[in-house]
Amino acid sequence: MLIVLYNIGMYGSCLNMITFLQKKLRINPCGVYLLSTSVIDFSIMNVILLMDIIVEFNPSLSTIIEGTRIWCKLGSYLNFILPCLSSTYLTLASIDRFCISSASPTLRQWSSLKISRIVVVSAFAIWALIGLHIPVIYDIIYKPMFRIYTCNVARGSRTAVLLIDGFLFSLFNGLIIPFISCIFGLLIYFNMKKSRARILPQQNTETTGIITVPAHRKRIALNRRSSHMLFMLLVQVLATFFLNIPFIVIYLLRYVDRGQKTVYETTIFLIFRYIGQWLYYLNYCKTFYINTLTSRLFRRTLCGQFCSHLNR
Repeated sequence: MLIVLYNIGMYGSCLNMITFLQKKLRINPCGVYLLSTSVIDFSIMNVILLMDIIVEFNPSLSTIIEGTRIWCKLGSYLNFILPCLSSTYLTLASIDRFCISSASPTLRQWSSLKISRIVVVSAFAIWALIGLHIPVIYDIIYKPMFRIYTCNVARGSRTAVLLIDGFLFSLFNGLIIPFISCIFGLLIYFNMKKSRARILPQQNTETTGIITVPAHRKRIALNRRSSHMLFMLLVQVLATFFLNIPFIVIYLLRYVDRGQKTVYETTIFLIFRYIGQWLYYLNYCKTFYINTLTSRLFRRTLCGQFCSHLNR
């Protein structure tokens, strides 16, 4: 099943990046955030999911890889910051669409290509700094009981891991991000309803002496393009919310020591852990397919790119 998810995710993230690099979407601030999300999803496929596949199908190779200090530190670091970056960029896209759908000129000014690029780099830098503790506290540790070397937390650092890697990671991806995304999703929905109510009276009262026909058509085209991005993003936010929650709950349960478990409890936990993990990875595979199903602009841009390559 993990191999199927890997293939679906790789195919989708590659096509996502190809599509969002086209001029129609590249010049859109929301397109910059979604392109960044696609790049991070591609990285998650090749860092986190691929490693899980190696662990399942080639344990000897995974033991060699996980036994190196470089992978122990770098892999743990990427496992922390990549999911947080993906959630952050999707939330920033929601905030950007809220700004562009607002009736306030001040808020609309925040939706610009220059600002989106600065924010993308700033968000990456912030999470890179937040995760710097991980390469420090994770190391190869020898376990005499099992006579093996494993990548684990150094002694005396478990409290920091519990607070940052456990509660911060779970709280951010499982509660803060879904809450913020849903709030801005509702605000976007209300802005869209207000926008439709404003457009109809304007179309009935405007004259060609004030607004030229080409300018009017251009404005309509921009409104349609924004509507496509808005609807596409709303579906992404809802899907992310429902797919993230199960894994975050299971992830947090690992840090709660409830003593010895019965065989039945262990079996139930492993079943739900597998389901939660599958949904978690599906969250990073879904983007392209939701975009294709929900946005005519995305489909046209993708088809146009394929046609241009076929005609060469």
